[in-house]
Amino acid sequence: MTANALRGAAGVALALALAAAGPARAGETAKETGDEAPRHAPAGPRPNLEPTQPPDLDFDLLGRPAKQADPRIQRQLERRRRMLTLHPAIGLATWAALAATTVVGQLDFDDRFRGGGDTGRYHAWHRGLAYGTSALFLSTALLGVLAPKPLAEPVRLDTALLHKIAMGAATAGMVTQIVLGIVARRRAGSLSERDLAAVHQGVGYATLGAMTIGVTVLLF
Repeated sequence: MTANALRGAAGVALALALAAAGPARAGETAKETGDEAPRHAPAGPRPNLEPTQPPDLDFDLLGRPAKQADPRIQRQLERRRRMLTLHPAIGLATWAALAATTVVGQLDFDDRFRGGGDTGRYHAWHRGLAYGTSALFLSTALLGVLAPKPLAEPVRLDTALLHKIAMGAATAGMVTQIVLGIVARRRAGSLSERDLAAVHQGVGYATLGAMTIGVTVLLF
């Protein structure tokens, strides 16, 4: 084999070797590029590692305290409570006294005008009971009327309103009885005395009935 033939064969072998090595080198380069790509990829937003502000622990588990009531209103409410506690107690005593006065008044009327002999044995009892009942009635009325009302109350139909209406009628009856009783005694022996006494008696029963309604609707 000549030298030219050897050089030609060597050149062909070198060309084949380079051709075979090219794709492998290209694959390695691509692999390296693929491996390095994530390393140079743009990073996402970084987390905020700075310390955050601690939560506000300044709170009240029991809530805000209620608004302080007006001391003046509180005093008036206490006074009203005491007065309205005494009001029904004295009212019951007044009702019992009025019933006794009405019964004794009927006995006094029968003794004087219905054949009882006009002995007058019931007159002093009737007069004493009338004075005592009037004093009790006035005391009961003052406790109810003069009790302070610091808070506005709407007018509505309830037991309290019915009580006030009934006791208003009883008050009118008490005043009428007192006037008729005084006038009848001043005309003792006259023809009009019996008529005045009869009207006085009728008003007495009406007053007792009105007060009975007032006591019943309020206490029962």
